[in-house]
Amino acid sequence: MCELGTSFVPIAEAAQLLETTEMRVLMMLKKNELQGKEENESWYVDRSSLQLCNKPKAADIVKPGCGGGCGSGCGGH
Repeated sequence: MCELGTSFVPIAEAAQLLETTEMRVLMMLKKNELQGKEENESWYVDRSSLQLCNKPKAADIVKPGCGGGCGSGCGGH
């Protein structure tokens, strides 16, 4: 899944490629972590800014047995 180019993809597709939510993609656009454009009240993300090559997945970062959202308060770490 290492695709580069200057094509733009809809927010929903960008979220799927990054394995995150559409809201997170919008926040990444706002912080200039991703490049995109708004057309007809819809946002599109520049595919090349997704940096899909060798991108770690959430499963690579979160420890087994942890949902990752507990803030370490569950004592499972």
